[in-house]
Amino acid sequence: MRKSRTGILIDKVFLALHGVKTPYKKAKYARKRVKMIQGGYNGSQKEFQDKVVSYWKPYGIHPQKYWYDLYCAGQDEYDPRYIPDSLWYSKFLPYFNNSFFREAYDDKGYYDVIFGDLKRPNIIVRKMATHYYDGNMNLISQERAIELCISSGQWVIKGSTNSGCGRDVQFYDCGQKDDKDNVQRLFAEFQDNFVVQELVKQHPDLAKLHEQSLNTIRVQSFFFKDQVHILSCLLRIGGGDARIDNVSAGGFGCPVNLDGSLKEKAVNRKSEWVSQLPNGIVLKNVTIPSFDRMIDIIKEKHSKLPYFGLLGWDFAIDEEGEPIFIEVNIQQEQNQISCGPTFGDLTSKVLQDIFIEKSLRDVFFV
Repeated sequence: MRKSRTGILIDKVFLALHGVKTPYKKAKYARKRVKMIQGGYNGSQKEFQDKVVSYWKPYGIHPQKYWYDLYCAGQDEYDPRYIPDSLWYSKFLPYFNNSFFREAYDDKGYYDVIFGDLKRPNIIVRKMATHYYDGNMNLISQERAIELCISSGQWVIKGSTNSGCGRDVQFYDCGQKDDKDNVQRLFAEFQDNFVVQELVKQHPDLAKLHEQSLNTIRVQSFFFKDQVHILSCLLRIGGGDARIDNVSAGGFGCPVNLDGSLKEKAVNRKSEWVSQLPNGIVLKNVTIPSFDRMIDIIKEKHSKLPYFGLLGWDFAIDEEGEPIFIEVNIQQEQNQISCGPTFGDLTSKVLQDIFIEKSLRDVFFV
């Protein structure tokens, strides 16, 4: 199938309608963050012109300086390979990801159908398009759904579509006298598309980083020219009393080396880089268990998802060291602040494909 210019335009509209941040909002956030880090790299206009503007000129793009002051903070010079978020959402995601297929693959309630061979958190209850189902996809009543939740002890409820960044995630511990009213209230709050899942017991090596949260690995993969590339890996670690591991909730994002070992420093929501966690654990001494197996799974699965060139995979590692598939993100953010330029050494080939060769220009949607 070929994507036309009209198709790409429709795709952009689709992203906007489904809650993806607009380029304007991303630019506003970037400028605010640059101020937070005292101007970032803040190189001269001449250096910016010579290294960044000249790099992008053949592609008809003139990026704004504040993006590179942000991304190159702490570096010795500008690196033109960084992709401004405004371009990421307006050009790159619409080009590589066919959003007309997004809803079918983005619904967590359907993961056991699409990713049935992957180990996943057990589903207690799911609600899809106003219908309740149990973990085996049997149609059930709301009353039965409430009973299943109450009898399951601890669990997490999350929106099954258009979620992300820790949005629409709540934990519940049963055993209260008003359990039935509480569960019914949560069902009403989450409306028509949600899943209730058993909690995952994570590997001790990851639990010791922050016991209250399930610390997950975000892997960004790229299906390009018939090959799946791993662009970046980031371990997300919870902080404080938070039960989610997002940096925005007070956690940390630590880049991961290709052998599964953590890099020396992690970043927090204040854009501060730390070499050890509040509990004293030194990051560079930690290695993610079963990392190679997780990467092999991602590469194999992504090669079977041809409509999405760019995917963000979230995995956990359970007590036995098994990779646990949590979710796949089709409209994922970049990991550039923590992991460097998104496409790394592939950047020039990617830009050539998008702006010069336009090999996907005529892909249509059906």
